[in-house]
Amino acid sequence: MGVQARQVATRKPVLKLLAVLAAAAVVCPAAASAAGSHTIAVTATVLSASRCSFRGGRSRINLVIDPSSAAPVIGTTSIVFRCRGNARVASYALSANGGLYGVSPSTMRMRHVTSPADFLPYTLAYPTSGTTPRNRRTTITVTATVMPTDFQNALMGNYSDTVTLSITP
Repeated sequence: MGVQARQVATRKPVLKLLAVLAAAAVVCPAAASAAGSHTIAVTATVLSASRCSFRGGRSRINLVIDPSSAAPVIGTTSIVFRCRGNARVASYALSANGGLYGVSPSTMRMRHVTSPADFLPYTLAYPTSGTTPRNRRTTITVTATVMPTDFQNALMGNYSDTVTLSITP
């Protein structure tokens, strides 16, 4: 095979490869633009350099449920905390875990005391953030709610759960 024949033979695979790459360049942008787009808003809250802590160790919300009721059962408790530090006004954030039997804070549930396979769903509401003057006792209200659809067919007896509420900073 002569030099000229070898050059032509090696050019054919290179030309085929270039043709495939050119076709891919034309097809890929069309596929990517057909996928659409999504916008994400990013926000941040910078808390004060304070030290906030709860006063007292435990609170309790007692609910008495009549299964024939058509109204939600609601109970509340008040919790006191104080923020100390250099900031004249402390900004704080509150969060709760999922309790002992919930999967997350949005799927909380109490467990039956004698029938551990039975649960009673509920929600817990509280302010998730706020501000308070330094060294002032601040009271927040925590509300537990059980909906009629969750208790109307519930097993009779006592249910309970324990939730940890955390405050930062």
